Order: sequence, then C-alpha cells, then structure tokens
Amino acid sequence: MQTARKTRRTVLRPLRRLAGWKAAILSLVATLSLAGPSLADSAGFSGVSVRIMTQNMYQGTNFERILRAKTPEEFVAAVTATYRDVLATRPRERAASIARTIARERPDIVALLETTILRTGSPPATDVESDQLIAVLAELRRLGLPYEAIAILPGTDTEAPTLLGKDVRITDRTAIIVPSSPVFDAFRVSNMQVQDYIANSPIVLPVGPPAISRAGWASVDLTVRGRTFRFATTHLEVIPPFAIQRAQALEAIKSVGNTALPLVFVGDFNTVAGNPKHPTFPTYKMFIDAGFVDAWKTKYPSLPGFTCCQASNLKNPVSALNMRIDLVLTRGPVSVDAIKLVGNLPGDRTASGLWPSDHAGLVATVRLTASR
Repeated sequence: MQTARKTRRTVLRPLRRLAGWKAAILSLVATLSLAGPSLADSAGFSGVSVRIMTQNMYQGTNFERILRAKTPEEFVAAVTATYRDVLATRPRERAASIARTIARERPDIVALLETTILRTGSPPATDVESDQLIAVLAELRRLGLPYEAIAILPGTDTEAPTLLGKDVRITDRTAIIVPSSPVFDAFRVSNMQVQDYIANSPIVLPVGPPAISRAGWASVDLTVRGRTFRFATTHLEVIPPFAIQRAQALEAIKSVGNTALPLVFVGDFNTVAGNPKHPTFPTYKMFIDAGFVDAWKTKYPSLPGFTCCQASNLKNPVSALNMRIDLVLTRGPVSVDAIKLVGNLPGDRTASGLWPSDHAGLVATVRLTASR
C-alpha cells in the first residue's frame, strides 16, 4: 500500500489549531470570490487570461492502520480495514462532486492529484471498483462540459492480501485535463512531459512487503492567441526528515523549471507555506528563492488559505483545514488576477455528508503579460 504521501496527518497534526474568527471570515470572503472568465471567453489587450485549477482528490485513507501493524496477521487485518475505509469515503460520489465544481468554475486546465484506481481480485487484483479520473470525466460529459486527459503521471501501484479472500490494489496517478473540442481547439498543447523523481525511496513497514513511493511531475506547454506558457504539477513526498522532499523540489526546479516560458506550477507540495518554523518550510523557500511567486500570498498576504486536511473519513461536520500545502506558483511574466479555495465550505459536501476530499482545491485566473 502507498503510505508515504499520506503520513502528513501524523507528521503535521501537531500544527493543527483553530483559526481565529477574523481570519475565518476573511478567508470565507476570499473563497466566495466570483469565478472569472475562461480562456475561451476572454483575452484582454493587456494579456491573455487563463483559468487554472489544482485539486488533490484523496485516495480515501491515510494508511494509519497499516502503519500501526506489528505482525503479519495485523498487517492483513489492517489492509482489510483500509479497503473498507476507502469504500466508506465513496470515491465515485466524491469524484462527481469535484466534477461539478470543475463545471461551475470552468477552468481551462486542471491538475488532479491522487486520482486513484481501486481494484480487487484473487490475485491479481484486476476488477475495477472505482477509478476517480474516469468518474470525473464521465460526470463532466454528463453535465455537457466534457474534458479530456492530456497527461497522466503513474504513481505508486501496490497490491496486498486481505481477509476477504481477495487482494486489494491501489494505483495512484496525477492527471492534467483540459476541455474537449471545440474549446480545446482554441489552443495548442505541445511538449507534454511526465517524469519520475530520482529521489524516491522505499517505505519500510514493520511487516508486509516493502513499497516504493513513486512521485514525479507532469507538464504541458500551452499556446493561446500568441502566448505560450508551461503548466506543471507535482505531489512531493512528506517522509521525515524531509531530505527526500527537498531533493525532489530541487529536481523539479532544475527540470520542469528549465524553461524560458512563463510557468505556472501547481499541486500538493506538502510544505507548510505559512509556518517558517515547520521542518518542511525550507522546501517552500527553495521555490521562492528560485524565482517562483506564491499566487495566494501575492493576492491575500494576510489570509491563511488553508487547504489541508479534513478528517480521514471525511465526516467531520466542521472544516478541519489548518495548513496551506497546496500551492499555485508562478514564474516569469505571469500576474494573478484572482485566486480562491473550492471544496472547503459545508455546502460543498456530498449528499452523503462527506467532504469532496481531505484537501480544498485552488482555482486561479492568471494573466500572461508577454507574447512569445
């Protein structure tokens, strides 16, 4: 089972504090900002506006039961319980909810992280029980606003036995999606890249098979009305003492950042951007020192902009978001017209009362101010 990316709850939990009422009200105002026009609708004389979105969709578990297992019997029992935990978070229902948010916000390009496939079988596990990427795209088609995947970065893919007479397999992916034709025909995508980080490490559990945590980045170059920019996304590791995370950040800066194009880099960076005392903050500072600009901080320097994390079962009645680890970073001639949180209000919960994800998403309107 993949565990590295979801240990943040035990690593970062001590940071959780309730925000003051004033900050909460200000954050709510930012969240309720009106949606801006999509790329297909507007191109001002001062530049081209592009609406972007990033959303960690959440696998449905933090793998805490598996991390606590001490014997082979406990490990198999923990895998069984984790499988049931994932089902209880209703991945298809949550994916449809995120799709409705995409349809409402109409982003021109979207990064979706933890778009998990859940499979079972006796073994191998080949029966698909849920596929969050397929579910999002299907709901968008049903709503009459079809999108298509233009880049898919494979992530950790792990299978383990259960007490149910079948294996469970969880496959993680990161995807970049854009509107389908005719909107898609209005701009040109080129130079699609997906790349694993060299700095990946095995996860050693007390029992059970070792798992290789697999992280990387995906990017595309997008041209519209004479403007070209690079859109990239990543999901950095969160294993203490965070040396792997910093090594991945350096790889990203030197690889995906190796371009003269305006750059918009989004995703779950797993670095607590608002707390210089946190051990992950040096990762955030690496990006800032490399010339990246934090879109949220630029637009709302005094608002917390928390994006993580709801309860692992997604049933908490009051939002538990208390840290900002999902980021929109820009570099080059890119200005930020607007940015807001999505999926963070009680009204965003599904019909079953679940939060769409343990993360809030970010939607931003950026302006490309120089032609290439």
